[in-house]
Amino acid sequence: MRIVIGNLPEDVDEEGIRDALPPFAPVEATKLVQESGAPTAVIELETTRAHAEHLANRIRGRVYHGKPLNAWVPTMDW
Repeated sequence: MRIVIGNLPEDVDEEGIRDALPPFAPVEATKLVQESGAPTAVIELETTRAHAEHLANRIRGRVYHGKPLNAWVPTMDW
């Protein structure tokens, strides 16, 4: 499953994401997308959709480097 995390600070890097998420979600792979606007992270983990939704809810609203995070599970598997 994938969880998308948005509203990250401009200076974020993949290592920072991997270090910050273990208390909330077991991260197996991370990809940072910085195409336009605020960076977005896509994390991958082996779990069910229901569990991924639960983890996204735990991440959503947490403050990371002064910014409240958005987190969601994509409706389509891409």
